[in-house]
This record gives sequence, structure tokens and C-alpha cells, in this order.
Amino acid sequence: MFKMLSNENIEKSLQGNTRQYLVGQLKLPQELEHIDDQNIEIGITDYNEYFIEQPHWHKVAYEYQYVISGETKYFNLTDNSEHYYKKGDFFRIDPHTTYAQKSVSGTRILFIKTPPGNDKISVKANEGTTKWLIKWE
Repeated sequence: MFKMLSNENIEKSLQGNTRQYLVGQLKLPQELEHIDDQNIEIGITDYNEYFIEQPHWHKVAYEYQYVISGETKYFNLTDNSEHYYKKGDFFRIDPHTTYAQKSVSGTRILFIKTPPGNDKISVKANEGTTKWLIKWE
């Protein structure tokens, strides 16, 4: 059996949304008719403007990410290290890694989460992290 999501429908679902899941056993309503799968979550983040993700970490999920376009930076709050990724880069974020993220306009990332499920734990940004998030340097 084959299941497909058309480019036209994916692009339409990303209009006005920064994140669209393509695959998973999703609890929240989505713009796109996704492919149901209990083993993995796959989606796209699409930032038409400069965008920040507040600090958080995942209890059990590994995040695999492929930068389709643009640039993104991650700040590891545990060891204060910065990680820069651009178009064509592929990387993994391990569980229990507390990080903040910022991306330039035009950044699009394909992400894969395993195991699936919402295990995200939000963390309050300290003053240094807030300053880091505000502008691209």
C-alpha cells in the first residue's frame, strides 16, 4: 500500500502555520490530512519570518532534523554551547537536552521524532538566553 501527501496540500497547510505534521498518531487537529503512524512523527517547520522557540527539552524523544532551507541556531542551556545549522545539514538532538532555538526568515526544516508523543517540557528563559534569542548574530 502507498500513502501520499501532495506538495500542493503540504504547501497549503503551511500557509499561516509554522509547523505541520505529516506523519504520526496526532491528538491535535491538523490543517493537513496526515498519515497515521503510531511509531514515529514527521513534520515540517517553516519560518517565513525570524522565529524563536522558547527553551524546552524532551523526556524520551530523539529529534532528527534536516535543514531544507535557511539557517537555524540552537543554544544548549546545560553547557552554554551554540550550534549553527544551514541548508543541507542534518542533526540529532538527544532527550534531556535543554535548548532554545532561533531561525532566520526562510528557514524550513524536516523533523522526525521518535518515539512519538508530546513529551515536551517548557523551561523559563533566563536573562542571558532571552538576550540570545532576541537577535541573530
